[in-house]
Amino acid sequence: MPGKGRRMHQDARETLPVEPGGGLSDTRLVCFFCGAVRAPDLHPVCRACGGTMIARTSWPGRLPAGRRFWEFADLLPVSRHRVSLGEGGTPLLKLDRLFPDDEVYAKAEWTNATGSFKDRGSAVAMSAAMSLGAKGIICASTGNNAASVSAFAARAGLPCIVALPKGTPANKIIQAKAHGAIVLEVAGDFSDAYREAERIQRAVPGWANLTSTYVNAYMTAAHATILYELHAEIGAVGTVIVPIGAGPMLDGIMQGAQTLHEHGYLERLPRPVGVQASGCAPIAAAFARGLDVVAAWAAPVSGIAGSINDPLRGYPDDGTRTLRIMRSAGGHAVAVTDAQIERAMLDLGRCEGIAAEPAAATPLAALRDLADKDLPRPIVLVISGHALKDPAAQPGASGQSLDVEAGAAPAAIVSAALRQFAQRML
Repeated sequence: MPGKGRRMHQDARETLPVEPGGGLSDTRLVCFFCGAVRAPDLHPVCRACGGTMIARTSWPGRLPAGRRFWEFADLLPVSRHRVSLGEGGTPLLKLDRLFPDDEVYAKAEWTNATGSFKDRGSAVAMSAAMSLGAKGIICASTGNNAASVSAFAARAGLPCIVALPKGTPANKIIQAKAHGAIVLEVAGDFSDAYREAERIQRAVPGWANLTSTYVNAYMTAAHATILYELHAEIGAVGTVIVPIGAGPMLDGIMQGAQTLHEHGYLERLPRPVGVQASGCAPIAAAFARGLDVVAAWAAPVSGIAGSINDPLRGYPDDGTRTLRIMRSAGGHAVAVTDAQIERAMLDLGRCEGIAAEPAAATPLAALRDLADKDLPRPIVLVISGHALKDPAAQPGASGQSLDVEAGAAPAAIVSAALRQFAQRML
């Protein structure tokens, strides 16, 4: 019975009292911009300068053995509270058909429980929120984060409000509602939803903001596990190509690389490539112009890659942080068109069996765009979310089905199918 289930979960929480600093004694929050340091808490930004924070955890003395998410817990800002849906440990697939003579891999982040990479951040941030005594959860999202955060909030037994821009794909809204979240559909784009979540969090003491920009340092830190898993499986990564809105996944991956480099497990950092869609590309635009500071996207937001369409309006420093990280490691920021994304979606699906949502296909489009850059190998494309997140955007789904009469000759059916298959592979 639902009532009994909630009571049992509440009792389980009561056996783990909130400790000073949430029991996160090995973690400090460090401002990315001014370097101010403080103990872990739920406040989203630096109290000195208003900048975004890094959740820095003490080195445990050695790199934990293993390839799965929670085997790296000693490197993460977590304590005894662990909220999990089996996240991480995602497959690494060599793209032999698309790149038969090259070292190009896909990190299958769509295999996480809610269908995207967001589950890594939700697991760590929700665990930290529980440790720090959060009374509820608020987040803004383009859809994937809402689906993920709401699931982990349900798992933790916390109320959850998600703010989404109107026009968010229905499948993502359905996921959040299925997990019991209260959904706010906000007029405008993601930046408008961001402001709404920020406004609510400021007004309600004790609620944690799990928006996956940089307002939650624990969430950003979780993405280091992508790098740890890659290192355990193939060793040093030459280039990692990541879809970015504000960029915390790329940041977290590079945090993980920096940790391994500092402690002698990597000779060099991977080259990071952040990918945006041309209809909303504030970071890529600044990179292309040689700028050191990112400005908010002033043009109307457009394009099919809704998961990464973040104009950064009101928080452009998030983009500046990501830009600095890419430049410091010799990386690139790339903007790709809808046509390039659709081509990548078709090729991933038809050649490799990977059905990716638009944003998740941008790494392949970017790799093709950077063909002249002699990127270090091996190359890893982070395929961040499943096609079922936004099925209406699938170019391959528009293909006509065969209309077969009952009793039609099998040979004729196969012949027609092969003709259609050949046309689709052109």
